[in-house]
Parts: sequence; C-alpha cells; structure tokens
Amino acid sequence: MGGFPPLEHLLTSLLRLPVLAAIVAALLPVCVFAQTTLRLNWTSPDGAIRTCVLSTDANGVSLDPPNGSLLANVTFGTNCPTATTAPPAVTAPVITDGLDASELPASSVPGATHTFTWSADADHCSYSASSLPETVNGWPVSGDVCSDAGSCASAHSVPVTLPATSGNYTFDLSCRRTGSSVVATSRRTVAVAPPPPPAGCIAPAGLTRLSTAYVEFNYTVSNGRTTDATHFESIFGYSTADTPLQSFPGVVNVNQRVFMPRNYYAALAFTVPSNLTLLTTGAFRFEETQPQTSPARMSMTISKSCGDFGLNATAPLTNACVLNNAPANGNIIWGYAPGNPAVCQLQPGETYFLNIIHASLDAPLTTYCQGYCGNTIQNQKVASLPLWPAQL
Repeated sequence: MGGFPPLEHLLTSLLRLPVLAAIVAALLPVCVFAQTTLRLNWTSPDGAIRTCVLSTDANGVSLDPPNGSLLANVTFGTNCPTATTAPPAVTAPVITDGLDASELPASSVPGATHTFTWSADADHCSYSASSLPETVNGWPVSGDVCSDAGSCASAHSVPVTLPATSGNYTFDLSCRRTGSSVVATSRRTVAVAPPPPPAGCIAPAGLTRLSTAYVEFNYTVSNGRTTDATHFESIFGYSTADTPLQSFPGVVNVNQRVFMPRNYYAALAFTVPSNLTLLTTGAFRFEETQPQTSPARMSMTISKSCGDFGLNATAPLTNACVLNNAPANGNIIWGYAPGNPAVCQLQPGETYFLNIIHASLDAPLTTYCQGYCGNTIQNQKVASLPLWPAQL
C-alpha cells in the first residue's frame, strides 16, 4: 500500500526521539535485555489508531550511548504498517507497421486485389472494428487475428479482393495489451465503385451500330415497323401503336425480330428503375422457330459500355452477362438478385446496354448473316413473382 514508511524506518525514528530514548534509558538498568514485546501506537490513513506489536529476539533492546538510539532486532506482529513496491507500469500496445495509403488507395474498383502488411507490439489484435458493406474474404471481422506477443509481432501479409458491392470499406486493425486500457488502431477507408464506362461504343473496328432498325413484333411477318434501335424501350417496351412504350424491363414475354445488315450490331441502352423490387428477374432468349442465320446462332451481352462484345464481362459484371455463339433457346438471365451467381446482376438506378450481334464473340467480324437478317429475341419473364412494373 502506498503512503506507509517502511516499518524499520518508523521504529528507528520512534526510538531516536530524545524524550523516548531518555525514558527508556531511565527504565532500563542495563543495556542488554532478554526477549521482550514492544507495542507502538500509530495512525493509519483512515484515521484509526492502531497498535503494532513487535517481538524482539533474545538480545532484547539495547541503548547506543553515543547517539542515544535504541537498537533491537524485531519480528513484526499484528496491525503493523506495511510498505509495498508498485508493480512496473504496463507499456501501451503499439502498431509497428500499420495500414497505409501505399497498400490501399482512397478509391478502387470491384475485383481489385490489395495486400496489407502489418505487425504490432501487442498481446492480441483484431479486425472487428472494420465497417464493410460486403464480406471481404481474408479480412474476418470476428475473433482475434493474433493472440500472443510473438504472433502479433510477426509480419502479416494479407491479400484482399474488393467485392462487387460499391460503397465505403473501412479496414480497421485494433491491438491491445493485457493490463493496459490503451487500444492501438490503424485504419484505412477505400471508396469502391466501378470505373466509368469508356465514352462512345467500344465494338471492334469493322462493326457498325444500328441507329434504326426494322422490327417485326410477335411474328408479324412482313408487317413490322422501323424504329429507334439505340434504346431498349423502343423495341422491348413496345406493345401496340396505341400504348406508351414501357421502360425496362419492358413488356412481359414480348418477341421481337430485329433485322440488321451484315457486320452491324444493336446496342440498346436501358436504365434499371431505382425502385425495382428485390429478386426481380428476366431473360433475353434466342426464341427462334424460323432462324434467318446459318448456322442458327447469335451472341448477346449486357454491359456498361455500348458495343462491348468481350468474351469476359467487365467487373463488377460477371460472365453470367455474356451469351456467346448460342443456338436457339440460349439466353442471358438478368436480375436484381444479389448472391445468385447464375444471374447477370443489375443494380437499381444504373444504366446498361443489351448488345446483340449475329456472330460469335470469338470472331465478331465473321457474320452468320448472308445479307439482311434477324433472329427473334424474347423478353422473357422467368418467375411468376415479383411482378414487373408493366404488370402492376
């Protein structure tokens, strides 16, 4: 306990008092005595008067004439003050190599991989204070990532791949030491968003985008219409000449045969409604009973860029958004259905392109169209619920 002088100092101080020494000297006829008991009264920090019982050895108490001190070898008994040594202070934890901008920039794109390196002078560390819109593999937000001084001091190298979900991802490393209330923290926040699509159309050189097209509606052979071929609703939002065009996802199960010359393609822009019901799905299906290409094949993609006929989708889109060289009944299933890998995931409020070509994506300039031709595409509803906006 702090505040108490060592007992031997207390005893020596008391016995050195001139008056006390004189009294003892007067009472003691000789300087060496047999074993005896001394009782010293003292005031504890709480104000109570306590009596400390001291027992001498066989030599008792003696007087040192030159300085008047009383000398004794004693054993401490009950109610005696004690002096304790404070334990050494616990050092605070320190992150010796933290998360920094060279490892994770302020902004990045879905699918990008970044590697964190860190180490700490601490007893245990965790990532639990991180704030992540979507789970990041390799960055667990529960449990400790090191649980003793040795493992925390080791150099950690942690590669992480940013998920498809856009948002602000805060990566937090917090370290602690047993006996210390200090928490050492290193933190980085990255804004994850897909890169803006390239300006203009990115179809291979030698292909031309349709601006208008002749379209036959629901197998009305030789009784079609010429319409805009750059917007989705102009084709798949058309029902009759007397009804307004339906914006995406358009008219349920409508069939449209879009005619295009050799080495032309259609790129239909559409914006997903911001209030589209979760789990809404559909498909663009090569629905053909009388194909006009030989062989009866075609390709389609959904992309953020006009005329993107790449074999692989650009993140955050996946290859579920690519239909290459498909025969009749081939389709792209789209939806607002997070977590379903079989679905081309579309985000409410975002703008996309449905790209259509009568060729394989492996050789987009080698057309299957001999002249001026078109295959039928169905705007298919693949589940009864939720309803599409046109059905409400």
